[in-house]
Amino acid sequence: MRLGKKRLTAATPPPQASTPPKPAWQEHLDPQERPNRELRAKDHSPLESVLEPVPMPRWLRGRRRAPRDKLS
Repeated sequence: MRLGKKRLTAATPPPQASTPPKPAWQEHLDPQERPNRELRAKDHSPLESVLEPVPMPRWLRGRRRAPRDKLS
């Protein structure tokens, strides 16, 4: 089942193997201001972030202790 006509095109230029040109706004970025994730991750292993302690949420911590009786 064909939904449309197949258009015959003239010799199309071969696709470029190199990367596309960068947008004009990228020349204004400072690479030191915001490093990419590869640069940020080179100092530690992926297991470090999994193993580091995380504060427990309040609903997992349990109920608060009852206030002390002030009469005794």
